[in-house]
Amino acid sequence: MTPHFTGSTGLSRRRLLQLFGGAGLAALAGCGSTSAAPRLLAAKDGIPRPWREALPSPWRFLPTSSMDLWADAELEQPDLLALSDGWLDGIPADQLQALGAPPLQRRLDAKARAFLASLPTQRAAQVLPAGVSPWVMIARRREPWLGAARRSWDVLLDPALQQRIVLPASPRWVMNLADQLDGDDPLPRLRRQLLTLDDRQALNWLLKGEARLVVLPLQRCMPLLKRDPRLTAVLPQSGAPLHWTLLVRPAQTREPLPRAWVEQAWSEPMASSLLRQGWRPPLSRRELEPAGQSIPSRWRQLVLPDPEIWSRCWSLPPVPGSERNQLVQRWTQSAP
Repeated sequence: MTPHFTGSTGLSRRRLLQLFGGAGLAALAGCGSTSAAPRLLAAKDGIPRPWREALPSPWRFLPTSSMDLWADAELEQPDLLALSDGWLDGIPADQLQALGAPPLQRRLDAKARAFLASLPTQRAAQVLPAGVSPWVMIARRREPWLGAARRSWDVLLDPALQQRIVLPASPRWVMNLADQLDGDDPLPRLRRQLLTLDDRQALNWLLKGEARLVVLPLQRCMPLLKRDPRLTAVLPQSGAPLHWTLLVRPAQTREPLPRAWVEQAWSEPMASSLLRQGWRPPLSRRELEPAGQSIPSRWRQLVLPDPEIWSRCWSLPPVPGSERNQLVQRWTQSAP
């Protein structure tokens, strides 16, 4: 899940700071849960359904559709949170505790280890990458620029796509992607291409014909891709940003991480089911290859791309507090 705003203009400075994790996030501290059953809080689409439904008793799943995950966490006081990496900067380190899961962390592949290495040491000990999904471009199959899309993200600057692109509602994400594009100062050029920033309704913009290209994590669009043969998804040869599903333990809980539940997601037969949904356990390709055989050939390069392409995929780095004002200023100055 990505922190959202509606549209691409009219954002207050305070709201931008919130989006960069600088202010306004509800604290997770407080008394422990009064419920006897431990609880996992996550966005409704935050974790794949088969894995969610395998949550062992007595654990309970608490879905949220709120745009402020932390407000829900403050209210519910859960024992475990599943969230995307886009939320991570906003939670103070003292509101989480170490996961205490060395056996799981030792199994992580190079991408997951690199993601953790980008975090401060204390934060890295508090986070378990549970799964990953690449951000992909979704469009109709007959678009003439799909060949360019398969090469790189530079297709986003194609004049034919002016004001027909929907990107995630995250200034940080858009700026990071702009930094991967060729040319001088691509951020203002990219923003002029946008119809809106709206990952919640991106597919609706595409289906209505108002957008020609939208960008979402593969796990979010795979169900529609399977149902609608008019649509296709593209992971460029140049690589893609990665959307991480993370598990964290709030500071107040005494409930240990349900390690067997995580191991179930990383093992057969669950791993095959999750891969088919566009959600990849953070394990080595060698470990995933047997499960990958169950993926239909037309999706395999999206879920398990060639190692060369996967090596070019990247995680968004954390945003130090000292840099948030600079990012707000850069975003404001790049407005069309």
